[in-house]
Amino acid sequence: MLSKSVLTYQGPLSFSTIDSLLAEFKLAAQDHELPFKAYKKMIYIMIEALENITKYNDQFICKGDKSLEFCPSFEISKNASSLELITRNPVRKKDVDPLKARIDNVNSHNSAELRELYLSTMSNGKFSASGGAGLGFIEMAKTAGNKLEYTFENLTKDYSLYTIRIRFSI
Repeated sequence: MLSKSVLTYQGPLSFSTIDSLLAEFKLAAQDHELPFKAYKKMIYIMIEALENITKYNDQFICKGDKSLEFCPSFEISKNASSLELITRNPVRKKDVDPLKARIDNVNSHNSAELRELYLSTMSNGKFSASGGAGLGFIEMAKTAGNKLEYTFENLTKDYSLYTIRIRFSI
């Protein structure tokens, strides 16, 4: 099916940028006549996905056009039956295996199991140095009702390009 871009961004990402992107998405959702339920789901997913990028943002300096391929990017697109969010950002190669393990763990659970995983993760108090416990991945999968798709591509000796794709029916 032919997809139409709803919102795209590429460049440095901060919490103020996230606020601006959320405001832009509100307008874009109206322009694309997204149902409120789909808009609300995408807001939750967008926040989690963009906050995920900011956890790694300080590790790689995005210097405008010179290193645009290394700048974080994100896109929301829509077709007749679904919405999709794709984010890309560089991550340190040492972070690839832990990220894969977290996402694979989330993807190994069905909807009911994700609810249980969320509650047990909240109550076990195991948070990483970056502040996360994998709750964002759980929340994105729960909200979308689908598995999280991801890839890691070699960028440099020390960095990989991390891409995550989340889609759901509208």
